[in-house]
Amino acid sequence: MAFGVPLDPTTPRDPLVIPRRRPESVALAGVLLYVSGTLGLLSAIALLFAAGGVVDGFRHDALNLGVAGTDADKVAAGMHSALLSSGLGALVLAVLSVVLGRGVRRRSEAARVGALVVAFGSLGCAMVRTSVTAFSRHINWTIAAGHTDAMLINQVAQAVGDAMPIWLVGLGGGLTDLQALGYIAVAILLLAPASMEYFRTRVIAPPPPPDPSS
Repeated sequence: MAFGVPLDPTTPRDPLVIPRRRPESVALAGVLLYVSGTLGLLSAIALLFAAGGVVDGFRHDALNLGVAGTDADKVAAGMHSALLSSGLGALVLAVLSVVLGRGVRRRSEAARVGALVVAFGSLGCAMVRTSVTAFSRHINWTIAAGHTDAMLINQVAQAVGDAMPIWLVGLGGGLTDLQALGYIAVAILLLAPASMEYFRTRVIAPPPPPDPSS
C-alpha cells in the first residue's frame, strides 16, 4: 500500500482464487488414470517377467528347426531388446499415470496436460506391446540377423510363435485392451468443456490503493 494511506480491512491482500466444485468428468478421469495405470503396471510386470523365458524358448526352438546358431543368437538378442523396451516403457507410463491421476484430482493444469500426453503415449505403447506378443509371429525378426530369406523367415516365425506363452498373449492382450479403453475415456473426459473450464483458474485482483493526491 502507499505510505501513510491506511489499509482497507475489506480489501484482500492477495488475489482470490474462485473455488469451483470438481465436475464429475474430472473426478472420473482421475479414477480412470489410477485404474489404467494399475492395469498397465500389471501388464508391464508380466511382460518383463516372461521376457527371459520367451527368448530362451525361441533360441531352443530355432536351433531345433535348423536355424544357424549365430542367426538364432542375433534374433534372440533383438527379441530380448524389444520385449524389455516395451515392458519398461509400459512400466514408466503406468507409474506416471498414477501420479498424474492424483494431480488431476487436485486441479493441476500441468497434471491435466501430462495426463493427456501419457494417455496418447500409452495407447502407442500398447500397440507396440501387442505387436511383440500377440502378433509376434508376423514380425520379421530376421532383420536382426542381418540377412533374410524365405526359409529363415518361416523358421524364425514358427519358433517365435511356439516360444510365446499363451498366458502372456491372453493376459497382456486383455489388460492392454482394458487399459486402452480407459485412456481413451480419460482423454475424452479431460477434453470435455466442463473439465476445461474447471482447470482455468480465475483470479480476482484486489482493487488498487487510493491515490494520496486525490
